[in-house]
Amino acid sequence: MDGDHVSPFADGLARRGVAVQMAHSAEFLMQRVSTEPPDAVLVLPSRDAPSSARDAVQLMRSVPRIPCVLVAAPDDGPEDRAAALEAGAAEVLHGGIPLPEAIARIRAVLRRARPRGTEPAAWRLLDTGRRLVSPANEALRLTTAEFGLIALLTTAAGTPVDREAVCRTVFRRPWRPDDRAVDSLVKRLRPKLPVDAIQSVRGIGYALTLPIRHIHKRV
Repeated sequence: MDGDHVSPFADGLARRGVAVQMAHSAEFLMQRVSTEPPDAVLVLPSRDAPSSARDAVQLMRSVPRIPCVLVAAPDDGPEDRAAALEAGAAEVLHGGIPLPEAIARIRAVLRRARPRGTEPAAWRLLDTGRRLVSPANEALRLTTAEFGLIALLTTAAGTPVDREAVCRTVFRRPWRPDDRAVDSLVKRLRPKLPVDAIQSVRGIGYALTLPIRHIHKRV
């Protein structure tokens, strides 16, 4: 597997509290799995041996309780991704997927793999009082604009949201290329949240990497 591909995913997951150990061959991966079973395995393609990623997915079939996520090569088509799912991958991420969306999808696989009753406490967004409540039950009061932004990003569930959508939803007006209101709002909100909770997506806008449940009724 190529280090250039691995590092962004490993760094991004580590910043979000997911412990990452890297294995640079299928053989070393299976050694690790047998001695230190992980919650999930992320398989990335190698430029030198593109088929090695799918081979690793097939190897993981011998460890059915550990989900395997495959990042497809950039030139893989729908048939290749379907073949990876048939081979046993729990999820296949298309090549070139934005990092925030990839991490959100990996976290979703981790959540699905957990036995019932072991879900970690999530952040909660409460309509009542425009509050964001941490897993430790600490409440953060938000301004109307901050609440609107968090609610929009929460609905997107890790998918990048462009500035036009934020501007129309939060500020009720169209966005212009010289309009800095959205960026200023994100800048004010970021210090109130965990590191990298809102990630910039180059050329698009912003994505939420913090798992949040939006609760619309009174609590």
